[in-house]
Amino acid sequence: MKKIVIEDVTEFSLKQIAESGQTFRWKENENGSYTIIAFARVINAVQEGSKIIITGASKEDFSLIWKDYFDLNRNYKEIIESFRGKDGNLDKAIVYGEGVRILNQELWEIIITFIISGNNNIPRIKKSIERISEKYGTLIDEIEGKKYYAFPRPSQLNKATVEDLRECGVGYRDAYIYHTTKAIVNEEIDLNKIRNINLDEARKELKRLKGVGDKVADCILLFACNQTNAFPIDTWVKKILTKYYGLAKTGNKEVNIFAREYFGDHCGIAQQYLFYYIRNNNE
Repeated sequence: MKKIVIEDVTEFSLKQIAESGQTFRWKENENGSYTIIAFARVINAVQEGSKIIITGASKEDFSLIWKDYFDLNRNYKEIIESFRGKDGNLDKAIVYGEGVRILNQELWEIIITFIISGNNNIPRIKKSIERISEKYGTLIDEIEGKKYYAFPRPSQLNKATVEDLRECGVGYRDAYIYHTTKAIVNEEIDLNKIRNINLDEARKELKRLKGVGDKVADCILLFACNQTNAFPIDTWVKKILTKYYGLAKTGNKEVNIFAREYFGDHCGIAQQYLFYYIRNNNE
């Protein structure tokens, strides 16, 4: 099987990325490695210090897909230095979760994934995505008796009825997924355009889709559109803003203005450090 070893990778932790709430198709194995399904491919990744070993990928695959997926083209050391000394809470969060990186995921899949994520829990989100993939996606490979399926393309998911989607465990989000899929198949929303316009315009365009509000739109933009100035606000982030920054009764619009002004162009990366810290550190 194809295998590639990436040396001298810093500011990177598979475990921290897996636990940072941005992906639901990573599975941790008993040996500490991760099985990752993305871009209609399945790989196994394991980290040994600053070395990442990827099984199921060639050098060409790494250059074309995985280097960008893991955001290895971005200088996180430089970004971290720009945050240093801004405030003690962010400094602590960075020390705690310095290996968090923003994954660059497939836009269509992330739209549906974060529609499913609304008012939901991680095990249920993972199960719903798995069911949708098994029912409508293409078989990628069978490894040690386990079948792995790609997330379905819009044309594939377009075959599902609202009732079909409900059977995948998505709850009331079934109609959102149904109508969003139709909108994208019918080209009412241009996904390529969303990748190439500014944050506010992209958020407005995404919110035309059923089930997409400010928080889901910002997750999509941060995790699939390279918009590191997107600042998703959920219950964990509200807790951060209340506890550390005194923004208990501040509206989302004002919070976004604060985040951009205070944290700068990479406020979405600062958000991920803070999110990971408050969610995983039992302080």
